[in-house]
This record gives sequence, structure tokens and C-alpha cells, in this order.
Amino acid sequence: MRTLSHLAVLATSALIGLGATAAPASAATPTTEKQRGVVLQCTGSVRGLSVYVDLYENNTHGNVVQVVLNDNPETAKTREPKQDFLNDGELKTGLTIKGRRVSISGTAVRVGPKTPVHEVIDDGGEHIVSDGFHRRLANDLVLTYGQKTVPLDCAPAFYYDLTVTREPIEG
Repeated sequence: MRTLSHLAVLATSALIGLGATAAPASAATPTTEKQRGVVLQCTGSVRGLSVYVDLYENNTHGNVVQVVLNDNPETAKTREPKQDFLNDGELKTGLTIKGRRVSISGTAVRVGPKTPVHEVIDDGGEHIVSDGFHRRLANDLVLTYGQKTVPLDCAPAFYYDLTVTREPIEG
């Protein structure tokens, strides 16, 4: 399955927005945007089927659903749904792999205290500062593929609310 470092990279990407592009080098002024969404990175296995699921919502940069079956690139798929897949605590989304429907469903609700976030990274020619909070998502999710239903163990699983400032790195 995926390594912890791979999960950390995905979580960091989630914080700054997947699909975001670097500002042109000529842009000297910083840009600031508000980003809210969820990150759920899940694994599970049942009767010879192991799964990896990455669910990412971002109100600014869009949503991503990724599923990998049996750690095989031939049975992996990514989709960018236009609609949010988590609504009022109910999660429902899916995609098709090799002509068969994969559905992910269940519940995910915010619980516990807000955890402050202050992250500073340099990426793609930009200095990026993210400030805000995370809040844990208690979840009960399953993936269904054919006749198999796989309980998912999701970690990390959190809601985020961030102000992200990007500034070109002069060099």
C-alpha cells in the first residue's frame, strides 16, 4: 500500500490546493485566497481486495476522488467531480474502474477541537503560507466494488479552513 511519506505529501498538497499553478515570475504581488474542504485518505482490505482511497474537497481548486485497487496502476482511477461528495455528514461518490462501478459511501462529521495550522513552504517558485485550522472528521466509510464491500480506515481525515497566501520567490 502507500507509505506514510506518500500520505504526508498528499496531505500537504491538499493544504495548498491540488491543481494550483505557480504565478508568473513577473507577478510581484502576493495573492491570498480562502480554502475550505476535506481530506480523507483511506485504506482497507477484504477477501483478497486491498484498496487505497484519496478523497479531497477544496472550494477553490475543486474536488478529487482517487481509488487504487490492489496497489496496481492498471486498476487505479482518478476523477474530479464538480459537486462536493460530503454533504450534511453524508459522503457519497464513486467512479468506474475497468467497466465496474466503485462506490464510496458513509458518514463523516467534524468532531473535537480546532487544531491551529501555520505552514510555510516554498513550492513551484512561490513562497506559500497557510494559516487557519483543521478539525478531525469522525468517519464510517465503505468502498463497494462488485460483490465486495470494504470497510475503510481513514487517516488522515480532517476538515480544513485556511487562508493561503502565495508570493513569487524573487531570484
